[in-house]
Amino acid sequence: EAEGDLEDTTTTMEADKKYLADLTATCEQKATDFESRQQLRAEELEAITKAIEIISSNAVKGNADKHLPSLAQRSLAQLRSAGASASRQQRAAAFLRGKAEELSSRVLSALATRAADDPFAKVKKMIKDL
Repeated sequence: EAEGDLEDTTTTMEADKKYLADLTATCEQKATDFESRQQLRAEELEAITKAIEIISSNAVKGNADKHLPSLAQRSLAQLRSAGASASRQQRAAAFLRGKAEELSSRVLSALATRAADDPFAKVKKMIKDL
């Protein structure tokens, strides 16, 4: 009986050693990943600081008055032309809905619903209200 207990204990110990080795490797990998993310964040902060310096410099001041009006005009023109694509989107959604009913497909029905939704509707409305 003692030999059986010794064998069970040895087997358990070997399994625990393997688990410890795996856990140690995972922790080391996570620590390495953390360090590289910290380095990346530091570089991002440095880039943001430089961007703020550039935007705040005298070379850039006043350019917003010069460039933003034309940018706004182009954006509004794009919004006006988006109406045509919205009708195509609705036609595609109607087609998918028809096929979903014809085939009794819940997947196509869900796809038709998603195709009919406009994820940018609120954004477009806010821009038009400007």
